[in-house]
Amino acid sequence: MSNVFSGKFWSINRFVSGFSNNAFLITCARTGSSVIIDTPADPNELISAASETNVETILITHGHRDHVEGYEEVVAVLPADTGIGPGDRESLPMSARVTIDVTTKESILIGDIALRALHTPGHTPGSTCFVLESEASLTSGEPSHVFTGDTLFPGGPGRSKSHKALKQMISSLESHIFVLTETTVVLPGHGEFTTIGDSKREYLGFASKPLSPTLSGDVTWA
Repeated sequence: MSNVFSGKFWSINRFVSGFSNNAFLITCARTGSSVIIDTPADPNELISAASETNVETILITHGHRDHVEGYEEVVAVLPADTGIGPGDRESLPMSARVTIDVTTKESILIGDIALRALHTPGHTPGSTCFVLESEASLTSGEPSHVFTGDTLFPGGPGRSKSHKALKQMISSLESHIFVLTETTVVLPGHGEFTTIGDSKREYLGFASKPLSPTLSGDVTWA
């Protein structure tokens, strides 16, 4: 476990496992209420830390196995309500308490903090990013963190199965992610972090060149 951010409204802890998978525990500083983002394999450390909080919600960025492999272990101890994009619902057991609508831009409230769901298809049909907000950021309109799953990494988008999927993912990024403030921290589903500003600068170089009609797979902005 590593503490990513600790401030007036929330703390964010990261747990790394498997293929450098990131899972996150976000805890409201005042109430101790928390939300888990993604449940990869070997979630014992995540479960231990989360058990010291009041887990209200589990949010899944997308349904690929490496992001949900620990789901049943987590909910066996922490039976919270779950949100996942409808296009990826089949990746969870039918018994999962999928009660949270992540298809809208309405905020999911956890204590004094909120997560706004952004449907960003391309990597998978149900891929969803979550923007972390507090009372202060809701007032100012300036979110400070976005959890992007496998939609956006430092240096490029997530893996695409086809050129059509890549174009859809780029459209998702242009419409929902690159419009966030440049200081917003990007916390992806694997690896290290970046910012919206750095990501946009990388992308603009990529976008200035013709897009090959066969391009897909592991794409980088460079």
